Amino acid sequence: MRRVLIALLALLALPPAAGAQLPGAVDLTVPAARDTTPVVLTGARLGAWAAPAEQTAKLPLTDLAAPDAPGHNHYAEPELATKDALGAGLAVKRLLAYRWTGTRLKQIPVQVDEVFTRYLDNSASGFAVYSGQDRHTTYAYDREGFRFRADGPAENPCLARRESADARDPVAGLDADDEIAFMYADAGARLPATTAWPAGIEALREVALTDPVSESAPQRFVYLARAATGGPRPAFDASNGYVRYERDAGADLYAFSQSTYEGYGNAPQGVYCDAQGAVVRDAGGTPKIGRRRPRDGATLTTARYRFRYDGRWLMTAIEISPDGGRSYGPDLVDRFKARAFAQDPGSETPCCGYEEEDANWGGSSTLLGEKVGPVRAIRETWGADSGTNVIRRETFYREEMRQKTWLRVHPIPPLDGIYAQWDFNAGRMTRFYNARTPQGVAVDGRNDEVLGNLDDPCNVNYDANDTSALDQGYRTLARRLGTCELPYHQSVDLLDPLFSDANAGMGWGVTAGPHGSIVDRITLATDTSAGGAAQSAVAVPYYRDDACFDDGTGSDPGPKVNLRSGDEPRTASDGTPRRCWAPADGAPDGSDRYFQGSIATHGVHLLFVADSDNARLQLPVNEIVNEWQMVMLPGQRDARAGEAYGRAFEKPLASTVLPRSPALEQVKRGLGVRLP
Repeated sequence: MRRVLIALLALLALPPAAGAQLPGAVDLTVPAARDTTPVVLTGARLGAWAAPAEQTAKLPLTDLAAPDAPGHNHYAEPELATKDALGAGLAVKRLLAYRWTGTRLKQIPVQVDEVFTRYLDNSASGFAVYSGQDRHTTYAYDREGFRFRADGPAENPCLARRESADARDPVAGLDADDEIAFMYADAGARLPATTAWPAGIEALREVALTDPVSESAPQRFVYLARAATGGPRPAFDASNGYVRYERDAGADLYAFSQSTYEGYGNAPQGVYCDAQGAVVRDAGGTPKIGRRRPRDGATLTTARYRFRYDGRWLMTAIEISPDGGRSYGPDLVDRFKARAFAQDPGSETPCCGYEEEDANWGGSSTLLGEKVGPVRAIRETWGADSGTNVIRRETFYREEMRQKTWLRVHPIPPLDGIYAQWDFNAGRMTRFYNARTPQGVAVDGRNDEVLGNLDDPCNVNYDANDTSALDQGYRTLARRLGTCELPYHQSVDLLDPLFSDANAGMGWGVTAGPHGSIVDRITLATDTSAGGAAQSAVAVPYYRDDACFDDGTGSDPGPKVNLRSGDEPRTASDGTPRRCWAPADGAPDGSDRYFQGSIATHGVHLLFVADSDNARLQLPVNEIVNEWQMVMLPGQRDARAGEAYGRAFEKPLASTVLPRSPALEQVKRGLGVRLP
């Protein structure tokens, strides 16, 4: 198997001539960096320790037959569910992990996350008649945020209170689809056959970790242990693990929550508060009643980085530590951005307006769940306007974040599809690399694509943009042809094969600066549907470094003043003319003297969607599922970091799990150890 994999990768890496490396090809001479890699196994890998997972089935269209069912976000009951009829598994608190230090077996952080299937339903949403219900398999969360919609007490009416209990895995203990997570860096050498197990351990499973590409990389081992009743307990939990997740002091206070498309993601109504926690009242002093959800702000901290949520779709800060968590550098990102139908608010398209992460998806979404353990923290958001059952999940490890999205949405026409991207802060990052352009380009607010970025010809704010000759030629020609007399005009993003790979899933990116570097890689998830995999063929890389391009949200280089408008003030609050940021200006100070712009903004552009909402079948027939890995590294890195940390898809870590017999002398001494 190893030789077959190496042969396939070698074909991808064949150079065009002797000694030359084809841009974008996998470089097998660069070993994969594993120091940030998590290892995730399913319960099925542990044999009899795990019970069979629950099996479910649900008939389509049942939500239409039950119009009086609960309307707002909830789980619909399946018609068939085995629940715990197939047995129970090992109690998860009895599953431990060890490494061999050379002298003893020492516990390492391990996290068992129970997993089971739900059927998502948000019939109150204005687009639910199209979306229906969707099967979704995810974790048993510590806190399911969508359940917090009851009124607060009289003395604090804005406090969101739980309306119902969190869902629990119907199968007690470990089952086949539960996940066991630990870090590759915590693995050690192989346990000698003569070494006795720790007291109170009934059985061991040896997990061998192998690099299938690098023959020189040594095998490493982790030992999963089944503790006896009354035996050792886990040495690590959320209080002393790798990740800290803390909700804001005001995270549980209700805020007004409504998309600009009022009915999408419809929320229950009640009293709500402002950002300071004061009840919002009308002119007569009566509390206003409106659609509301908790604010859900939170901060996540590891020894490598700090990450900020200012809302469910507002991910607004990443700071990297140069010294193992004793201090953190400046914020490197403006925010995560998402777009549908148009790149910028000044564009006018035949369908269907302009949607973004702030006024649209943030207002129409809720939290599905949050959980934190010794190895990782997980947060999952439910809903994005007409994508009633869109799910976006972030999983945070010690040095990495992995963002996974289930795109379940109606058809989205070409010109201009749907976008997901990270926008960086001006003056913080200095160079961008990708697999197609390993020499890199300067992050200076000046466009680097030759073919890809075509600005709206009818937006005069773009007349002075420092874009390609092709772009300004296109804009001039469009005006001469009278395009601006028509009702529709827009900015358009096309693939630039001179700058990026042909598909967003083919290569890595590195955004680098003196305060830290981020390696990112988008891949098609292994659980995507067949229909989703086919549609992913039109997912192309997006890159724009343009300090003058106003995509409608954000605060850097300057704040977006008029949300959802292509008409920005041309004068700053101090009376001076606003202008586009340039590197000579240094890091912006947050004032409005600069326009909002796109700085090393990159991600994925899905050119169009035929349909990814599963045709109301409750089964994943065409949903598009992708995963976005982001590795946070201290210091200024280059393309070598991309090849080392961004090739996990092509250079996967292999694992085998086998029972480990106890040492013979241990059995002879009659210590009560049972063979696995």
